[in-house]
Amino acid sequence: MDKNKSHAFSDYSIFCHDNLVIFEFFMPLTNETKLRNSLDAIFYKDFVLKRLKSTDIQILKQYFTKDENQTYEEYLDNICDWISTKFNGYSISHVSGRYRGKDLCSLHDAYHYIEKGESYLVDETTAVAKFIFPCGENRIVSDLSFEPDPKKDDDLDLEALQREYRKIRFLFFKLFIQNITLIVNEEDEIWMMESGMRHRLYSWRVESVPEP
Repeated sequence: MDKNKSHAFSDYSIFCHDNLVIFEFFMPLTNETKLRNSLDAIFYKDFVLKRLKSTDIQILKQYFTKDENQTYEEYLDNICDWISTKFNGYSISHVSGRYRGKDLCSLHDAYHYIEKGESYLVDETTAVAKFIFPCGENRIVSDLSFEPDPKKDDDLDLEALQREYRKIRFLFFKLFIQNITLIVNEEDEIWMMESGMRHRLYSWRVESVPEP
């Protein structure tokens, strides 16, 4: 976008996407730098190619069609081109919260933890990394009602929409999640929330290994 070019409000058309996918990571602020470094890798083609090459081509073909005349390198380049149109960036915000660090107990019993130098209530600042992916075609909406033309609802290709959604989810988990889990070992738990076309909460937990 050219920041030196000014526009009158009337110059703009309003576009909307009826379908989108949102992923949000919740991690303690102490690991924000590592989180950023891990997420930033997606902005470099050599990292993306490395991840794609580590994936069985038969699995890739389940999401991205390969032409018979395409070489393997051309096929991966086409996937990278698609990624370039979808994975453009993310945002990070800081939220303050409080959680209970022990089993629920009375105020009197909670003081026993404090006397022993332990915390019953814990204050923590969390870094939230958010990714937003529009799905399907955008549509022009009315600047009066902010609603799209209802006649175009019949033109929605649900099968194509689901294919695009599956591509986004597959690549997000392949490119981002596998990189993020390298950090999990340093935290007891990491949460990720998916919303939009599907609503889910994921958590990565460090499970204690029973002593032999």
